Amino acid sequence: MAVKPAISEVISNSPLALLERHAGVCVDCVERLPLYFQEAQSGRWARAAEVREEICRFEGLADELKQDLRSNLPRGLWMSVSRADLLELVRVQDKMANGVKEVSGISLGRHLAFPAPLTEDLNEFVDVVVNVSRSVVKIISATRDLSRSAFGTRQTNAILDFVSQVEAGERRSDDMQAALRARVREHEGDLPPVDAIFLYQLLGAIGEITDNAEKVAHRAQIIATS
Repeated sequence: MAVKPAISEVISNSPLALLERHAGVCVDCVERLPLYFQEAQSGRWARAAEVREEICRFEGLADELKQDLRSNLPRGLWMSVSRADLLELVRVQDKMANGVKEVSGISLGRHLAFPAPLTEDLNEFVDVVVNVSRSVVKIISATRDLSRSAFGTRQTNAILDFVSQVEAGERRSDDMQAALRARVREHEGDLPPVDAIFLYQLLGAIGEITDNAEKVAHRAQIIATS
């Protein structure tokens, strides 16, 4: 997702526009996870390193947008959404991108992949994380539409529907993470103990991305219903 440089123009028009773009960049970051693990599980570490460079680039861009929003967000009473709510939203959104950077860093730093029999389940888990994260952009976009419509009922209901979808995806992510932990435990005898510890850490960090997506959804729900 391309990010235009004229940030001040966006802020003067709508703070939610910048928030939406920040969400998009964070999700761009999350969307690199399937490709990263495709390379890691195949042992193509040079290519995995290239994917991580892309992840770091998007994570850095998300940080820049976060700082721009914090620095330039107006304090005037004209805003339809409270400044505190916007700052909290961008903070939690940013954790999604940070989580992807952490996951890829742990894996690449140790050239650590999951046991081959877990690859299919891992891919399904990561796909759920990506899909839940994509819903964040839809929620923020709907929140922006909501502010434009003077907080109409139809737009509020759309946000609540998206929130329900995120909650369902987060529960599925938790279930898949638990199942993968059990499968890693089955392979512990074939793994160096330190690698096993880091694999559990990886699963927790991947799952935390959906946890933060759910937190974004709940913050948007507060805005929609307050």
